[in-house]
Amino acid sequence: MMQSKQMYSATNALTGYIFEYELAGMMKQHQDFSNVVMESLVHGDSGIDIIADYRGETVLIQCKVSPIFSMSRLEQILKQLSVYKSSKDKVVLAFPGELSSKQKSELRKHDWLTIWDIDEISKIFYSQIRRLQSEELKRLFEKNELFSTTEEDELLTQLNKCSKGNRHWMAYQKICANILEHLFCPNLGKPIIELSDHVRANRRDIIMANYCDEGYWKYLRGRYRADYIIVDSKNYSTKVDKNCVLQIANYLKDYGPGMFGIIALRTEPKESAFHTQREIWMAHNKLIIFINDTDFEQMLMLKKNGINPEEVIKQKIEDFRLGL
Repeated sequence: MMQSKQMYSATNALTGYIFEYELAGMMKQHQDFSNVVMESLVHGDSGIDIIADYRGETVLIQCKVSPIFSMSRLEQILKQLSVYKSSKDKVVLAFPGELSSKQKSELRKHDWLTIWDIDEISKIFYSQIRRLQSEELKRLFEKNELFSTTEEDELLTQLNKCSKGNRHWMAYQKICANILEHLFCPNLGKPIIELSDHVRANRRDIIMANYCDEGYWKYLRGRYRADYIIVDSKNYSTKVDKNCVLQIANYLKDYGPGMFGIIALRTEPKESAFHTQREIWMAHNKLIIFINDTDFEQMLMLKKNGINPEEVIKQKIEDFRLGL
């Protein structure tokens, strides 16, 4: 078990170094960059990976290989980089993915930080990307089509156009089911909408069978008894409370659909909901996570760029477990 974890960490480190190395290489090939230095080779782990001169100013670049970030992880990165915000140099966060519209809006408040996401890197290094040595990175960037409309774009538009409130609950439920089907089928079964248990006491909005025999969904089934993925869609215009968590907890049964559930919502939960989420897990081993519009947007962006969208689910669970 320890060997597997070490191998996983080593693979992540290698992939991160490849992105850093390739980005530095593209900068050296670009006429607008000069004095490009991989900072980790000079000062070790200072939070800055690459230093260079760019159009008359010095840029300090931190590279992250992750294509997405949860809000808590993004806050950790901001905290780490904030030591440089009083510097006259330009601070850049570079990564081969996209931020959600909400995250972009939050980061605009930090005018000392510049974001190089997959779109920005594609614009700056359009010519250099074709000469990348890493075929994996090259394929990732070549899939990025800035001005084309995809199925992911259409689904995100539908989500954004759906008004909050109980009046539109059916439209939101259908949109959630369509997004989940696009993201996770055929690894998961097609969404089944609104099933009741035998005594009709508990109704589940969306159910997706998990018969996956490899990858992360197999791990979820084995570790968290996610035999079926239960999704309760809440199109509330107000914050969901502990009752919503208790409702989905009642659906989850070890001898029934399993012990893993998702609450899809439009606003942040109340603190009572988070508290009940923790209690349900610690007392009954029922794992419930919250997925909002920002999370759906990130998963759709990952799917669009050929990356497994379940990375968002994975981060959600990791953040929850590590926060206990």
